[in-house]
Amino acid sequence: MIGLPRRMIRYAPLLALVVAAWLVPATPASADPVVDLNCTNNVTVEINPGITLQPQHVDLTSLGMTGTANCTGTVNGETVTGPGQISIMNQLIASCGSASGQGEFVLSVPTTSGTATVSGTYTVEGTTLTGDLTGSATVISVMGDCVTTPVTQATFAQTVHVT
Repeated sequence: MIGLPRRMIRYAPLLALVVAAWLVPATPASADPVVDLNCTNNVTVEINPGITLQPQHVDLTSLGMTGTANCTGTVNGETVTGPGQISIMNQLIASCGSASGQGEFVLSVPTTSGTATVSGTYTVEGTTLTGDLTGSATVISVMGDCVTTPVTQATFAQTVHVT
């Protein structure tokens, strides 16, 4: 009688598990939330390195969910019921007179069915924001004067539509 080698029998269950995992259909990823919000956000960012007269690559971050978000509208058909929080991170080419680049945001707002979290990306061109967050940003205050002292912190007011 001819038998299978012991080594092959030892790995047969592992091989069956790998093949079974490959044959199981993938679970669909959760759908992106359906978002229709109009927001006025105030957010303070740290800027590294500081903005000067010369254009350079800078990173802006709010250091977490530290901004305030006053939104109206819906997330997944649920109405926003009060103020929320926002976090932003931008990578820009910026100087005292211009800024352009990419940004990411995370927005958390209370709704009629609990807290909803929305995230997305946007493009910055001057004071104009386009993408999942579309509208404008206005500088409210800065730390530094941009001429003798680099601007290392800024507070922005955003008037935006979030989709």
